[in-house]
Amino acid sequence: MSVRMKKYVGRSAVIILFGLLQACSVLPRPEIVAVEYFTLESPTVPAASTVQSDPAGPVLLIARPQVRPDLDTPRMAYRQQDYTLQYYARSRWSDVPTQLLLPGLIESFESSGHFAAVLRTGSPATPQLRLDTEILEFSLDFRAQPSRFQLRLRAQLVDLSTRRVLVSHTFLVEKPLDAQTPYGGAQAANAAWQALLPELVTFCTAALPPAQP
Repeated sequence: MSVRMKKYVGRSAVIILFGLLQACSVLPRPEIVAVEYFTLESPTVPAASTVQSDPAGPVLLIARPQVRPDLDTPRMAYRQQDYTLQYYARSRWSDVPTQLLLPGLIESFESSGHFAAVLRTGSPATPQLRLDTEILEFSLDFRAQPSRFQLRLRAQLVDLSTRRVLVSHTFLVEKPLDAQTPYGGAQAANAAWQALLPELVTFCTAALPPAQP
């Protein structure tokens, strides 16, 4: 290759490289996607020092709630049409629904004053009763107006000595959205949960067997 040809090739390579660098500088930079997380708060309960447990009451085990697979995710679910569940891309719960509900269940039954103790799965203590729950719906519903958050929970109180179901019921609470946004959904979800918990505790404690003398 001649000297003239080498210079031409070298000059062309520099021009191409400069063009590539210019192109890279004008390409849009990857967008940083911010994900917002929402929590589920329990109703305010008395401080631990003021909660009076009932020494004559039963020991209650709160089993970890069950949930169907499509709701077993921290992604915030919503419905726009029948038979379809969708999820927000950038809005999530701080944990899966089963873990969001468990602290509130324990705190609310502890503060009721009807139990000697309230346990969670894994406790070495021996319970007399067990509360089984299943989350049937935990989503924003835009199919009706006003839009709403729907919380549906099935609960069973089981006597562990006889393996008999003392009481069983499906609770449904719907709260309207103040804003058609994930934050509005989180507000409605918290309102629904705080309305359902006292109803659940009252229902279960009314079915307690009489204390043994």
